[in-house]
Amino acid sequence: MKARVRAENVHSKQLSWLCIKPMLVSVRGRDMAAKTEIYRKLHEGQQALFLFYSYHNHTKSMAEFYWFSAYNIIEIKSWNGIKNGMRFFRIDEMVTVLDQIERLITDKNKVGEDWREVLPMDLEKDPILFQRTEALYATYQTVAQAAITHMNEMILQNQEMYLEVE
Repeated sequence: MKARVRAENVHSKQLSWLCIKPMLVSVRGRDMAAKTEIYRKLHEGQQALFLFYSYHNHTKSMAEFYWFSAYNIIEIKSWNGIKNGMRFFRIDEMVTVLDQIERLITDKNKVGEDWREVLPMDLEKDPILFQRTEALYATYQTVAQAAITHMNEMILQNQEMYLEVE
C-alpha cells in the first residue's frame, strides 16, 4: 500500500505526511477496529508515519497537545508505538521528548494503578502543570519539525517503499 504523490511534491516539506495521508483520511471518524485493520497492512516505516501523524495532527494548540498526549497514553495506548516509530527513523531526540511528555501525563494523572479523567482545562486550573506543559509543547514543536525533515529525507532515500510518483 503506497501513496500516490505528484512529481512536484516529491521534494515537499510535507512529503512524509503525503505518504500516509490517504491511509489516515480513509479511517477518519471510523472505529478502532477499522484503524487497526489499515495499520496492520502497512510496513514498519508506514506504521511509524501513521502513528506519528495521527498524534501530531492533533497538537495544534497547547490544550490539544496535553489532552491528546494523555489520550494516546491512557486510552488508546499507542504511545509506545509512536516512540517505536521514532526509533525506526532513528530520531532519538523525539523519543526523549515523548518520554518527557509521558512523565508529565503520568505524574499529573496516575493515582496508584488508576488514571484520573484528563481534561484540557486542567491547564487553566494548575499553573505548574501549565508551565511544564508550555515548555514541553515548545520543545515538541521544534523537535517535531526536525523529525519531519528527517523522515522526509529517509523517504526520499527509500521512495519505492513509500510512494508512487504520478
